Amino acid sequence: MIGFSIMMWFVSIILLLESISLLRGNYSSMHGKIFNNTNDKEGYAKASGKPVLFMAIGLAVSGVVAVTTSKITISVIIIACVVIIMGIWFANIQRRFS
Repeated sequence: MIGFSIMMWFVSIILLLESISLLRGNYSSMHGKIFNNTNDKEGYAKASGKPVLFMAIGLAVSGVVAVTTSKITISVIIIACVVIIMGIWFANIQRRFS
């Protein structure tokens, strides 16, 4: 369980740094059809930073749960819920900027 937790925390730190960069309006790491066609690239980056921050927090929480409960199934359920919520959030952002 400790290996899973360390991996989740490492990925969480990377996503946290990326979300901070996006929330500041840095869009150099963004690409895609909707991003290339939008006029407000900085606004799109800032809007995308919030779900990425949510994912970072969700992964960190799942890592903590894996260590404290020693059950990976609870962690996987948390990750699945976070991914579903983040996917819906990203779909709404893309619909707004397309």
